[in-house]
Amino acid sequence: MNLKSLLAGAAALVFSSAFVGVETAHAQLGTGGASLGGGSQQESGAGVSSKKLSPNPTAPLGVVGPAQSRLPLVSEEQLPPGQMQGLTEGLGEAGSSSLADRDSQAYTNVSVPPHPYSTARVAVTGPRGPGTGVVHTPVTSTPYRQSGKLYMRFGSGWFVCTASLIGPSILVTAAHCVHDYGQGAAGWADDVVYYPSHLKPALTPAGIDLNAGGPWGGYRAIEMVIPTPYFNGTDTCQTGAIGVVCNNDIAVLALQLKDNKQVGAVVGGWYDYGWNGYSSISSSAFGNQTVSAITQLGYPLAIDGGIQMLRNDSFGRYVTTSATSNGQQLRNTELGSLMTGGSSGGPWLVNFGTRPTITGSAQFGTAAASNVVVGVTSWGYTSTAIHTQGASFFGQNYEFPNANYGGRGAGNIGALVNHICTIYPGRCAPL
Repeated sequence: MNLKSLLAGAAALVFSSAFVGVETAHAQLGTGGASLGGGSQQESGAGVSSKKLSPNPTAPLGVVGPAQSRLPLVSEEQLPPGQMQGLTEGLGEAGSSSLADRDSQAYTNVSVPPHPYSTARVAVTGPRGPGTGVVHTPVTSTPYRQSGKLYMRFGSGWFVCTASLIGPSILVTAAHCVHDYGQGAAGWADDVVYYPSHLKPALTPAGIDLNAGGPWGGYRAIEMVIPTPYFNGTDTCQTGAIGVVCNNDIAVLALQLKDNKQVGAVVGGWYDYGWNGYSSISSSAFGNQTVSAITQLGYPLAIDGGIQMLRNDSFGRYVTTSATSNGQQLRNTELGSLMTGGSSGGPWLVNFGTRPTITGSAQFGTAAASNVVVGVTSWGYTSTAIHTQGASFFGQNYEFPNANYGGRGAGNIGALVNHICTIYPGRCAPL
């Protein structure tokens, strides 16, 4: 399936709704990087595929905007809402990259079952003080500025997604943002640029502007890594939604330095990442399904023209199904959201926000580390009336069964991060 042809002119995400047991873990907002020695790839099952990018690509003549969405969509006929089962089995040992141990205003009455959610622009309705612009607050503040907009060029066309930092110069996003499912070496993007705290257009008639987009401009990717099953089109995917609702729609990217500085040092940190349902619980309050409170960030084209960052809060439900392309178990997460295409690859975070200081009898719960990415926006429905989106589950699955890949975590996210950090140790968070 060629996602460029699938997504041209489209902008919605799709989800399924059934989780399976896996390990859970997370990592916290980092503040510095360290040069790490390379480790051996402890992979079994599937591997990873990568492509190096030119540090100074020359775009072909005729490159035009505006950029388009790459969000894969499914119809209600392909994947009826609520078809996947929400499960309560144990997830396995949860973890995060550091191994340290929310509100609704609306819901759709179309999706079955409906998910409550709250979606709003990351901005304030009045100035904070003299000289403070509304659109700059709080999108340019931590922990929002660890996320940003991703521009990708495929041939002569530009597309947009969302991405976030999980290391000094390491991004996590969706695989479909940088590669056409199953297209092998021909499926890669030709140029990828990341803009933290994006708040104004970066595309011009002359091409991409590295000094535009936001207060820190753009940072080019130098290497992209995705799961090999996604690369060659053999991933475990929902029957009827092959290449759309899958186990491993995840990518990690290494970024160039700018002025000899890593973007994580410039913006003041990066997020943690988690696996196997970090900060999820099986709760009787939700019918004994496995759920977590998730904050989603993204740049959907159908809202504010894709220029402004949006925040969405909902509960994430762990879902799974064996009605798949290969008979293996599909693991996803779904939530309620107003977002559409352009939000692809945006982080799904647990315990999001500025961490408070306990000064009295209050106490943090378990799996309470702050700002932990446990998924990225992967798919949605063609109907914008179904306010539901989905994400490939971060953690162990059929393709990536191991509990630990080089000390970088379990399953798909552990394998990808371990691979990129073996190549670029100085761009990664310390173990």
